[in-house]
Amino acid sequence: MVTIKDIAQKAGVSVSTASRALNHNPRISEKTRQRIATIAKELGYQPNYNAQNLTRGESNMVGIIFPVTSDTAPANPFHIDLLRGISMALKPIHYEMVVAIAPTTADLLQSVKSMVEQSKVHNFLVLYTVKDDPITNYLRQNNLNFVVIGHPDKAQDRFVDNDNVAAGQAATDYLMDHQEVSHPVFLQSASNWAFEQDRHQGYEQSMQNHQLPALSWRYSPTGPAVKDFIKQHPQIDSIVCVDDLLLVRLIRQLQEFNLPTICFNNSRLMGMLINQEEKVDLQPRKLGQLAVELLFNPEEQYRIVDFKINS
Repeated sequence: MVTIKDIAQKAGVSVSTASRALNHNPRISEKTRQRIATIAKELGYQPNYNAQNLTRGESNMVGIIFPVTSDTAPANPFHIDLLRGISMALKPIHYEMVVAIAPTTADLLQSVKSMVEQSKVHNFLVLYTVKDDPITNYLRQNNLNFVVIGHPDKAQDRFVDNDNVAAGQAATDYLMDHQEVSHPVFLQSASNWAFEQDRHQGYEQSMQNHQLPALSWRYSPTGPAVKDFIKQHPQIDSIVCVDDLLLVRLIRQLQEFNLPTICFNNSRLMGMLINQEEKVDLQPRKLGQLAVELLFNPEEQYRIVDFKINS
């Protein structure tokens, strides 16, 4: 097994210099770092990343914090694609993912605390935003490194996101321009996440620009069914759905109307379940990849990822 001592001996430098060079210490010249890296590769040196990180008092893991989710809730395909992008970006820098997911905020907070206190996880990606969230409050109070994927609750939070207002407007414009409709209804979930509010704002802006009245329906287990709502508003001739997870939930009720529909997210799973031609692709893999890049680049505050309309 090749050690740093072997590399130092062949390079003719001290062990401490070889160690600093392999850890990209700026005190060591770029020329020396490259030479020692070449020698390490020739000798087949395999660094122990766990040991290196534990020496610095942290693990080589990134905590992925999911929104509070009930045990019976379906998996969100958008999150699956996000994780693929995150995993791709973590692999070259020798970090692994560890997931925090729980049915209550209290349980989720305890899970995150355990990551920090027991597993020495100091870097986090938060897959949701909630106003006055105890989880992100805890991360801030403890000066932990984190990036939010979504619209941040606090201005100082670093984030990666789509421009969901622009996406909501573009989706509505596209539907009216390509389907020759004039009264699309906006369907949103009961959760009223920040991204839903932004997309709804974009929808309303499009309707205002077209000098048309906006009309929205929000899912509720105890509220009126979407099919009844559409029957009560016969002017509805098309649908803008806030995401594909909601569309799957409602698809049986909507099929009888056969209305032109545009939906956010472009997951493969949804493509297999729904013959849906028009989708807003939010590029979740790219969101995940850029979130990792931002996490380890403290000089940057945010990244915005383009969306694409697939037809």
